[in-house]
Parts: sequence; structure tokens; C-alpha cells
Amino acid sequence: MTFYREGGLSSVSTLVLGNWMIKEKTEDVRRYRTCELLTSKHVESFIDLSPNMMETLPHMNFFFIVLIISICCIFGFPAEDNVTALQKLANANNEFSMKLHQTLAQNSLQNLFFSPTSLFFALGMLYKGARGETAQELQNFLGYNEAGLSDEEVDKSFTQLLTEYSSSRNYTLKTANAILVNHLVNLKSEYRQAMQDSFHAKIRNVDFLREANQVVQEINAWINSHTNGKIPHFLDHLDSSTVLTILNAIYFKGLWSVPFETRDTKLERFYNYGGNDKSKYVLMMHKSHRTLYTSSPDWEMVELPYKGDRISMVIVLPKERDGLAAVENSLTPGQINEYRNKMRMLTVNLTLPRFKIDSVLNGLKQALETLGVGKMFQYGADFSGMAENAKVRVSQVMHEAVVEVNEEGTVAAAASGVHLVPLSLSLPRDFKVDHPFFFAIVDKKTNLILFSGRVIYL
Repeated sequence: MTFYREGGLSSVSTLVLGNWMIKEKTEDVRRYRTCELLTSKHVESFIDLSPNMMETLPHMNFFFIVLIISICCIFGFPAEDNVTALQKLANANNEFSMKLHQTLAQNSLQNLFFSPTSLFFALGMLYKGARGETAQELQNFLGYNEAGLSDEEVDKSFTQLLTEYSSSRNYTLKTANAILVNHLVNLKSEYRQAMQDSFHAKIRNVDFLREANQVVQEINAWINSHTNGKIPHFLDHLDSSTVLTILNAIYFKGLWSVPFETRDTKLERFYNYGGNDKSKYVLMMHKSHRTLYTSSPDWEMVELPYKGDRISMVIVLPKERDGLAAVENSLTPGQINEYRNKMRMLTVNLTLPRFKIDSVLNGLKQALETLGVGKMFQYGADFSGMAENAKVRVSQVMHEAVVEVNEEGTVAAAASGVHLVPLSLSLPRDFKVDHPFFFAIVDKKTNLILFSGRVIYL
């Protein structure tokens, strides 16, 4: 697939657009076609922060791919005074993350894993083409207004975030973006420029009607290549009425700062769904070392850094085996940050299962509607900032994420921002993750929740 390279950016999610009316002028005859824009299927984006490390990093990896309107903003280089705006953006992202996690987890007995940051980026990219009430609804939903962020500050903050991540050399993070546009649709120059400058998107005109099978094959090959073969076949087909597809995928790979010893891994019981009747023996990893720990009356929390000291995994373990639902419903970003600031460095005897989650979020449209974003799915949606000769609505939002956790690690790092106070005479704490738990991958410098998930059963 030959894309016009305009840059590179990151995002993971998929939006399916529907009902475009395309004006096609053929000499003296003017025809109108009504198309069901049925996708904006995967978007793949990769930022290679450590190309030489990629093949040497062990199995731990995060991979995301989603059909969606991706997101990511890159407008120049941020200044020092933009740090506050970046923190505001992180807070907005985290509020979005917890609300979506709680909505997806409600009344569900399934494991869950997704990238709120990817979806936050994707919806932000969609917002760039929205106008009127549709734009206002997205702006409110994404928390820009509540955070006091202007559009310029949002763009610069995303730029700063991406620039900081791309400069790391302690982990591998790859992202790639592309936009496929029906050859009958004219993207507005402003939107095209924003996608190229802010999202470094590769843009190509295609014929979804006559070249549907070929486009699917090319998309799958492109995704397979950018994910190191982790997702060899993502798409089965594209609807022939598709007029715009935004592609984004994210792939992370990293190492624990303190790895688990494989010789200590052994079969132990994990209490699936928090009960005895469906418990199962699984491979449990073990290590005893000094790490960040805190607790509340209802749960315990540890923070496990990845090499590079920028990104870490936060694990919240309910004190009751069947207490995950109550903990998820009560957690807020502010509460997580409050307790993370209270964490102390002490010796923890950690028991953590190996696990792998392949999570396809087919119910995102319903979840977003429940959370108050409805206009973009309606026939009256206003995305007039995207195209000059087409009217469109979002018909579907899809997201797929895969995470694998083993003795070696996953994503990379951690960062400054947490106040550490050693406890000189503290006794070792046992932290045995043998029942359902919540976890998140967090950027310690900005407190940004990059990934969110839960394990209910193994």
C-alpha cells in the first residue's frame, strides 16, 4: 500500500462513519450518491523509541489496534510554560478513562483491556473535523472545557506528550497513522493540513467500491508489518460504501525494572470471579523487592516500574476476593493520584499471575452514547470541517487491545512526581494477586493513564 507520508502519530481506536452524501459532477450531469460510510477501520501508529531494542525485548508487550478516527495532535514544539496545560490534558484523559472503564465493566464478567489515551486521541482527531453542536458535545465529553483548555493548548499538549515519548530510548513504542479517503470525497484543506501537521497522517485516495478486496489486503499487510506480525489479519472486509477510513495501531514493548525470576514461577490457585467454585491453577510469578505500596480500607495498591523510570503498572487489589466491582465503581482519578502520592517504598512479597488479554470492545458505541456522546452517531451530525462535498455521521466505534504480562515485563518505565519516603523499620508486605484485580499503565511524569484493564478470570 503506497501512502503519502506526511509524518507520524499515535492513536488506537476505530470510528465508523455513516451516511455520506457525495456530490459527483460528470460534465453536464450532476449525480448524487448516498453512501453508508461503514468504517474508519484500524488505525495503526508506531513510534519507534528504541529500534535496536525491539528484537531483544522479551515477551511482554502491549498492542492496540482499532478501527476509528484516530487522534493525535502535533503543532510545533511546546514551551516550558505548557507543562500546566499538559497536566490539564492528562487530568481530562484520566477522567475519561475511569468513566469509560466503569461503563464497560458494569454488569460484565469479562476481562477488560483498552487504551483510553488512544481513544482520547481518536475522539480528539474527530473533534478537529466537527462543528456546531457536534463539536460542543465532543468538547464537553473530552473535558476540554472543564479543564480550561483552549484548542491551541490541547494541540500543543498532545505535541509535547508525543515528543517526550518519542525521545525515550528505554522502551519501544511504535505508532503509525493513515487515512484512506474515497476518491469522490474532497477533504477540506484545513482538515488535511491538521491531520498531516498534527497527526503526521499518511493520506491516500482509494476506490472502496471497485478495489474493496485489494484495499483490505493492503491494510492487513500494513498493520502486520507495523506490529511485528502480532496482528497478521485484522480486517475481513470493508463495506463497499465506505468513504473514509482512519487507521491507527499502537505497539509497546518493555522490561520490568526488577524482573521476576522464572525459576520462582509455579502453579497456584487463582480465584476466578472471586469465588471458590471456579478457581483455577495458573502460573504465578514471584519476587520480593522494594517497591511502592499503599492501602485503603478496601484495597491495596502497588506500583511496578518499567526500565527507564517513566512508565509503571499500578495494580489495585481488593481486600475481598469478590470486591472488584465495588472498588471499580468507587475509584476516581483523583483518588488514584491521592493514594499514589501516599505510596511508600518498602519490601513487598509480590505474587502476580502471568496473563494475556485480547480485548475487542464491540460495545463502544453504546458506552459512548451512555456517557453523553450521541450527536456524532445521528443523521444530523455536523462534521462539515472534514469534507467539502460530503455529509457524514459516525456509525460505529471499535477498539482492540492485546496485553501480555510475564516475568520479563511490558511497556517501559516510570518517572518523577511521586514522593518517596522510605520506611526504615517496616515489615515486608505480602501482595498476593490471586483474585480479580484492576490495573493501569501510567506515565509517572504526567500521571496520564495510558492503558486500563481488569482481570476477572484466567
